[in-house]
Amino acid sequence: MENASPQGKRWKQAQLVLLLPFISSAYAIEPSPSAPQEVAKNVEFDPTFLNVSDGSAIDLGRFANGAAALPGIYRTAVYVNNDLLGNYDIEFSADKNKNVLPCLKEELIKRIAFDAGRIPANFFEQDERGRGCYDLKKKIPEIAVNYDSNEQRLDIIVPQIYMARNARGAISKDRWDSGIPAALLAYNASAYTSESGGTRYQSVYASIRAGLNIASWYLRHNGSWNWVEHGQKKYSALNTYVQRDIPALESRLLAGQANTSGLLFETLPFSGVQLASDERMLPNSLRGYAPEIHGVARTNARVTVRQGSQVIYETTVPPGEFLINDLYPTGYGGNLAVTVRESDGSEQYFEVPYSSVAQLLRPGNSRYSVTAGRLRSSSLSEKPALYQATLQYGLTNMLTAYGGFQASQNYYALQSGLALGTEIGAFALDATQARTHLGGTAEDTPTSMSGQSFQLSYSKTVSATSSKVSLAAYRFSTSGYMGFMTAMQTREAVADGLSTSAIWRAKNRFIATVSQGLPERWGTLYASSSLQDYWNRDGNSKQYQLGYNNRYKNLSWGLSVNRTWTLYGEAENNYLLNFSLPLGNSSSYTPQLRVDLAHNSNGRTSEQAAISGTGGKLGQFSYGVSAANANQGTGSSGTVNGTWRSAVSSLSASYGKGSNYYSASGGMSGTVIGHSGGVTLTPYTSDTFALVEAKGAQGASVSSYPGVHVDWNGYAAVPYLDPYQLNEVTLDPGGAASDVELDTTSLKVAPLSGAVVKLKYGTRSGTAVLIAATFQGEPVAFGAEVLDSKGNHVGTVGQGGEVYARVQAQRDKLRVKWGDAPDMQCSLSYILMPQAETDRQREIPRFESVCEAIEKTAQPEGTMAEAPPTSRQSHS
Repeated sequence: MENASPQGKRWKQAQLVLLLPFISSAYAIEPSPSAPQEVAKNVEFDPTFLNVSDGSAIDLGRFANGAAALPGIYRTAVYVNNDLLGNYDIEFSADKNKNVLPCLKEELIKRIAFDAGRIPANFFEQDERGRGCYDLKKKIPEIAVNYDSNEQRLDIIVPQIYMARNARGAISKDRWDSGIPAALLAYNASAYTSESGGTRYQSVYASIRAGLNIASWYLRHNGSWNWVEHGQKKYSALNTYVQRDIPALESRLLAGQANTSGLLFETLPFSGVQLASDERMLPNSLRGYAPEIHGVARTNARVTVRQGSQVIYETTVPPGEFLINDLYPTGYGGNLAVTVRESDGSEQYFEVPYSSVAQLLRPGNSRYSVTAGRLRSSSLSEKPALYQATLQYGLTNMLTAYGGFQASQNYYALQSGLALGTEIGAFALDATQARTHLGGTAEDTPTSMSGQSFQLSYSKTVSATSSKVSLAAYRFSTSGYMGFMTAMQTREAVADGLSTSAIWRAKNRFIATVSQGLPERWGTLYASSSLQDYWNRDGNSKQYQLGYNNRYKNLSWGLSVNRTWTLYGEAENNYLLNFSLPLGNSSSYTPQLRVDLAHNSNGRTSEQAAISGTGGKLGQFSYGVSAANANQGTGSSGTVNGTWRSAVSSLSASYGKGSNYYSASGGMSGTVIGHSGGVTLTPYTSDTFALVEAKGAQGASVSSYPGVHVDWNGYAAVPYLDPYQLNEVTLDPGGAASDVELDTTSLKVAPLSGAVVKLKYGTRSGTAVLIAATFQGEPVAFGAEVLDSKGNHVGTVGQGGEVYARVQAQRDKLRVKWGDAPDMQCSLSYILMPQAETDRQREIPRFESVCEAIEKTAQPEGTMAEAPPTSRQSHS
């Protein structure tokens, strides 16, 4: 080091500035949860470890008794027994022994889950410092409170005996955040056109999910607009409702248009009021579904999903196998009808079973729902009253009782059942008694019908043999039994002079889904089926699927056999063999090749090859190219599609061309959030958001959410927060301007479902500078504090007199303090050279400057008179 150049020494000194935080954190105890430690007293830090020539130039006195911070207010992550309690502005002050202690306020203390029966009676009395501070260690000597300034982390270690017993992952309800006033508009719009044999088909579909949040009340509206050339053109309001969480009951109050859960009875749309428990309000360790839809499209096709008479989903898919797994939950029951419209005008139709498995609850847990209103259905001219209540209660670790009732002016149904968990699987058996007053006057029409329905369901997973019976349910109904919707439709048919047989009444229904893993890399077999017949209709409806999947190195392949029925009741067998292989090294951006070979019982054979992948630094691009060929006059076809997720919206487009037809589509989706600070756009659609506010940090990205950046207005919308659970949102300042510094980069929040919670990240703007400062011919004292002319703390002195500070003024006079005496202070003047406004990653200005002595008659701190700077500037 003796032969090093002055410039090399300065570079070394600049690097050693980074050691300063570790000096302070060296005295922060790393506590053991089982054995809290004491802070060492009157410690001297040997300055020879810092490799400086003059140890007297180092001020380490403030660390002699374990103080790990300078007095002031710091944004601090507070942990209790290594679990994050939250982020708080903590005031640190020095006592008479120069120990720097945190001031723990009542708001923070009461968030700690103490066992009220075990803490001292005077526990919440303030300590002698007053100002609302609490000395936990004085109240309970076994408690340890330790601060690490390097991590800006305060650890409170409390013996378990003083803590309340909570389930793992439990979040105190007073930490649930209802969010800020906000308006939301989630949209999904698409346009589709095709021409086949001279016949053109054009359609436009747009769905919205609009909302308004005020305090803890959330207004929601779901609707869709469908336009078909020479066909239907209308807007359909799916539902409108207002909701509010009631944390004390772990439930939600809803008023307006919605659906019953379908957990015990069939899913019914209603207009009215509902109070229902929400299992998501329980921690994960105490929690006891919309199904996935698989299908195969031959061309660039339009997929429409209906539940009852409502269209709940519509999208365009490229040729090949598709998966829809982003349906909004509409309940636990009610089959989904799926229509696949191909570009050549043909249609496929199939149903997806939508039922629940056996419902077991933990002992003492309950789940309930109470609904009062009117049935809402476009298939009925009248809107009959609907009253429904359901209840499940865990009696023992193995047994759950459940039941409920439905009632209207001319209908009632009572249900009771038991769910049993055993070593051979989980069972649920229930019986329902229903009676319908038909109001018929004809001699051959009964005035009422009554009957019973019995259901047995079963679920089992055998890990040892990789066997899984996901769902098996059998229901038998007597000839006089009708569910609520069937009863209302039958009453209306009778009123119109029709027979009771005009509406089909179910007799037997069986649904099963089974998968079996085979040993020694032999893959997996799966099967599913649904069968149903009726009392007043010949024949039955059924659907079967059998498949096999396996993998060899990077090659995945599968074989499936499906038997389906067209809209005209014609049966068809479909066979599909598919292969999938990455084209290169395995990574998220590696293109995937997929080959499908299909054949059906009508003699139709097709082959298709497709390549798909993602691109862009953040994976914001996705693409797909496919080519296909089929017999029976279909010929060859090709399709290209792509999606771009911009900062404000997600855009998609596709084009397909085949023999005697073509098709094209385009779409966009995203969410618009209006709030007091303006309007924020995001390409994601979600129901629960975090609104990040980081003024001045434009370009900073949100970790774990690709493409989410702080916008020009200082905001970013973070989607997909887990309601009632702690969500950590971390900002990466890498994309922001170099003259902006974040006070904290990580915050946690537990939002209510549907909330827009605001997370404010404090920022400090200014230019970072390095000043090689000397005082009376020697480097300025190591560890000295640096203040600007307004008295704000802006930096610290590192090794070799290297000052690191973040300053706001273009020119100013800094005060360097390593003691209270006038001869232990000096002043530095600087002036910054202008830099280009567009240069976000600016160079750090460097100065060599003499720190001038401050005379005893100098003006009070924070009111220094400005003097001409005498420094020499360079850049690093």
